[in-house]
Amino acid sequence: MNSRSLKVALASVLALCAAVAPFSSNAAEGKTKVVFFFDTEDFIQPRSADAIRDIANILRDEGVRGQFAMIGYLGKKLVDWRRFDVLDALKHHLIGTQTLYHSLHPNITESTDIEDYAKAREHAMNEECRAIGMLEAATGAEKMWCSVLPGNGNTIVALYLYADLGIPFFGGGTGVYEDVTKCGDIWYCNQRHLNYAYNMHLESFIPNYIGMRDVDKELAVLAKQKVATLYMHPHMAVCRRHWDFCMKGGNNHEFGKWPFAEARDPQDTALFYKRLREFVRRLKNDPRFEVTDCERLYAEQRPRRGICKADVPAIRSALRKSFGPIRTPGEWSIADAYQAAVSFLRGEESFMPGKAYGFLFEPKGVASRTKVRVADLRQAAGNLDLAAFVPPEIPVGGTMIGPADFLFAALEAIETGADEITVEPRDQLGEIATYLPKLAACKSFAGTWLYTPEFKDEWITRRLKWQFWTFRYE
Repeated sequence: MNSRSLKVALASVLALCAAVAPFSSNAAEGKTKVVFFFDTEDFIQPRSADAIRDIANILRDEGVRGQFAMIGYLGKKLVDWRRFDVLDALKHHLIGTQTLYHSLHPNITESTDIEDYAKAREHAMNEECRAIGMLEAATGAEKMWCSVLPGNGNTIVALYLYADLGIPFFGGGTGVYEDVTKCGDIWYCNQRHLNYAYNMHLESFIPNYIGMRDVDKELAVLAKQKVATLYMHPHMAVCRRHWDFCMKGGNNHEFGKWPFAEARDPQDTALFYKRLREFVRRLKNDPRFEVTDCERLYAEQRPRRGICKADVPAIRSALRKSFGPIRTPGEWSIADAYQAAVSFLRGEESFMPGKAYGFLFEPKGVASRTKVRVADLRQAAGNLDLAAFVPPEIPVGGTMIGPADFLFAALEAIETGADEITVEPRDQLGEIATYLPKLAACKSFAGTWLYTPEFKDEWITRRLKWQFWTFRYE
């Protein structure tokens, strides 16, 4: 090869390397996308409606669309109060649901803490469809863009239901997903979760509000994230405490005859509005951030990557290294890998991930080394329902093995072509403490501020953890 040919070849190699080399961290991540969420709740005090209107108008004036996650019954009350000024102000923004009654007992977490999932879902469906109907009728919204659950609780009944109702985003995180904020937004139970930035909630701009922090420092934290979700409760702009203090521990008053929280000094409210407007302008002018909304995030959402048999070695290697969400060659959950493996055992050549499910009951694996025939694995795969929750145990050739046992055996069989697989005892749920340590450490929501003494949390927290197989990155 002459000198000129060598230079041309070298240039081609360098060009190819440049094309496939990873971008720098800053180039890859780009600007932090900032969304504004407003937990819009107070259906007791008409004066709180002023705050909804004023905040909505401030954002509109600044060219920003907020996400107003509203209690369904509040939608009805705004009509009853003839607050058409509020409803007009909301037309510029995106509407979401925050359950039918929020803090009224039993709230959605309390009412779904039962073993019978189908019964819990039917109850939640009835209430949440009523809530959405009230919001659509009041606001004219054609789509619910987000869902938020009350307080610090959570329930998989609501998460799966909201996903099935076509609500793309879940806001809040209720304190159990804080771990993932530095990793960007995530998927759990088929919804895209935008965890609130608890380090910098907008109520901090209220004069004399406990929790005010160094804005420069907190913005530097937010700038390291892919998506930062800033939030507040509009009623706190005009009230000195939360509207639902009167529902703490139970329904302490006759329906409709609740006491009002103390009003905030109007001067403090005005100063808060001034600070909020200035902060929005600051974000818009900061090159580290892009102020956006759920509709735009949805439009920019990357399409799912299908799984083919050629991906199995990489998937198997990733899961053996760390039993959690898969990051390469695609962003997949453990449940995605499980569904793909079942499909391949059935003779399919490719699989397109869709909705994924975890467990309704604690998964149980083999207690000792167990040999299974691949022919029996294939037969078992034909009996599995991929549109249902993953069974806690799977019969294979007359032997009960765990779902993780089945997954790893299936992947090995597909990759190696073996006729028989040795199943080793292993953890069945995965490394939840590695990926979601706050959720893993959560013992119970019982006894916390939102709930009655009768709430025992027999199923809520455990079932929330058992959905770890649905966890994946966006």
